[in-house]
Amino acid sequence: MENKKKTIIKAISLINSKKKSLKKRKTTISKSINELIIKEKKLRKELKKINKNDRLIVSIGFDKRWSSYNCIIKYRNFHFSIYLGNEQKIKNLLQQFHENNINYLKIDDIKNEIKKIVSTVIVPYLIKHKTYKKLTFLTIVDLYISSGDWDYWRQL
Repeated sequence: MENKKKTIIKAISLINSKKKSLKKRKTTISKSINELIIKEKKLRKELKKINKNDRLIVSIGFDKRWSSYNCIIKYRNFHFSIYLGNEQKIKNLLQQFHENNINYLKIDDIKNEIKKIVSTVIVPYLIKHKTYKKLTFLTIVDLYISSGDWDYWRQL
């Protein structure tokens, strides 16, 4: 009986020591997890800053005074606009990328296509030339033609 009592007491003390060591490991693990969480937050903030700089924003604006459209482009430290022309001029330039007549397309569809075209060619152009001074809508269309990213093209 006395032997059994001693073995039980030893087992209990062994369990208690294991619990203590596990609790110590738990606190060190939770501290290291918290440190990793803090590092992750800092890295996410840094990544967000980098992504904010590298994000390309293309929007199309309408000038009511002249019934014409402009393309506003923001990329890194570049912030500029390009004159596109009136609706008919734009449609005539974009007709070469369509098999069917696009004069009946809504202006929103035309705007989306312009955004797609500009997004395709503007970043490589800005990286290569580091300026936007000589950039026109005709230049952008020519760059798009030479990029080969179109589905259909015919010479005007």
